[in-house]
Amino acid sequence: MKVITIAHQKGGVGKTTLSLNLAYSFALGANVAIVDSDPQGSAANLAEILQKHNVDLIDASDILSSKDKYDYVIIDTPPYLTTSLPEFFSYSDYVLVPTKASVLDILAIRATVQLLRQAQERRSSLKASIVLNMVKPSTTLTGDIIQALQSYNFPICENVISDRVSFTRSPITGGVFKTDDSKAQAEIISLMKEILTVL
Repeated sequence: MKVITIAHQKGGVGKTTLSLNLAYSFALGANVAIVDSDPQGSAANLAEILQKHNVDLIDASDILSSKDKYDYVIIDTPPYLTTSLPEFFSYSDYVLVPTKASVLDILAIRATVQLLRQAQERRSSLKASIVLNMVKPSTTLTGDIIQALQSYNFPICENVISDRVSFTRSPITGGVFKTDDSKAQAEIISLMKEILTVL
């Protein structure tokens, strides 16, 4: 079983939507569960839809005992620095840090990256990277954005996730794979494959 945590202490960067679509993508060929550790319960409220698309919803306390049941467990985290993050990082195989392509959003991940570095010092096998998410079609990576990203000296995903209507609707449609948006599907599959090369 591989545990993938989606973390960023800032709200509005699309963590839950990304968590759900990655879960649906992995579920096309594997046994997958999602953990909703956000008190708002965005993913938990979709339990019936998740089940229809072969994604189980489990509690954080059940992760370690589920290692023989699932191939992948994806943890969706709250939009703030929670005391649970170090624990999640301690048994994660990979942490994905989504951010919008703006300097303020990128700078906001400093504390998350710090926690990740501490976790990697304790367990060198923990992999992590930053992914640009909800990128508007007209967005160009300006020098300021590139400089802010590079300042972390941290892996950055080659793939980016665009800001598409199909992503906005995807939590209630069962993911972008239940839409006809082939570009959105390709972006999620490409990101999934990139994660798999690291795992």
